[in-house]
Amino acid sequence: MEKLSQLKEKHYALEEKTREIGKDHFQKSVEFSKELAELIDEIESTQVREKIPSNQVLSAKIKIVKYGIKLSKRLKYFEEEVVIQFDKGNITKEFGRGLISVTKQIKNNKMPLAKSQFEQFQEVIELSRDYEASKEELEAESRALKKEQYRIKELLKELSWLESQSVDLEKANKHEELLENLRKLEKIRAAYTHSLTSGPIAALLKDADFLKEHLSFFPTEAEMAEVRTFFSEYPAIGRYGVSQICELITFSEKKLMHICPETSKFKKVILGNKKLFDGLHNIEQSGFLDVNDGNERILDFYAGKVEGAQPIIEQIRLLQKENPACKAEYEKKREIEEKRKKLLKYSKDSLESELEEANSRLKFLHSEPGHESENKEENKGEKGGLLSKISSFFKI
Repeated sequence: MEKLSQLKEKHYALEEKTREIGKDHFQKSVEFSKELAELIDEIESTQVREKIPSNQVLSAKIKIVKYGIKLSKRLKYFEEEVVIQFDKGNITKEFGRGLISVTKQIKNNKMPLAKSQFEQFQEVIELSRDYEASKEELEAESRALKKEQYRIKELLKELSWLESQSVDLEKANKHEELLENLRKLEKIRAAYTHSLTSGPIAALLKDADFLKEHLSFFPTEAEMAEVRTFFSEYPAIGRYGVSQICELITFSEKKLMHICPETSKFKKVILGNKKLFDGLHNIEQSGFLDVNDGNERILDFYAGKVEGAQPIIEQIRLLQKENPACKAEYEKKREIEEKRKKLLKYSKDSLESELEEANSRLKFLHSEPGHESENKEENKGEKGGLLSKISSFFKI
């Protein structure tokens, strides 16, 4: 609160200074002050360039003179624009006359005097910069407090939601039991697929109808007959596992000849069906006999063909009958547990207290400062006002 109080006092003190120039006049006054500052810098810079020896060459001198003429025109347009904006009521008479007083000194080649008079307008530029910075500080604090409000309100909503929830633990536990049985079946699948691919390739492909049914990369029946014939002709290769066949495919012809003298036949039959052997090699990572898709035929396959799977399949089928309702309760339980873990360090009372504090700070931040009138008097007494200084350049 002390920090916010200091920010507010600083901001409203600056705002009061802007009011001295006029709420409707300040923005245009800043623009004119910045433009005049730029003109003074460019005119001074041009005057310095004129005195550099290298710029005494005729071509360089002409360029500088032309630029000086351009600056003179800009100064003239500046004065005309001051008059126009005064007529429109966008700047005060005092401010406009102060600007014209500076431009007259420039045209009379009295730059030191012009710069001295311009110091008051430099204060306007600095005031604008300080005011905008102060405004951004207050807005940043406001955004931070609103963000804090939102955070606390969301936490309170979640706590209220937790208080209103209840779970059918019996149903949730049934779904957990189903998941556990599916995990067991997944382990059986991994062991089964490993046994398939690590055993003799000839035996695996001898009766591969069940593989073909579940895998998309199998070749035509004629191509499969060719593969089987090759392994019967080379029974030693037929005893290789899938990974060994894949390794043979990478052999050079010279190295391959030691294992299969008919390298051309190997390339035609085995290399020609590389997609088949690569697919079998990666069968465990594929969707082959996936246990999670609820396919009854796959469950039948496991129950009838894979050792140790039948009692697990029976449990899965029993639990699946009630699964939709049980799954909903299980997911609800998990959501509640996750939220409870997240909200463990919070209490409703402490959050409500924090929210009240954030509300109080935000309200204080956007309220009028308590010592505004004192600030007004202090600012007036301190400097006498910017317009007072500007009007001192000339007689009204």
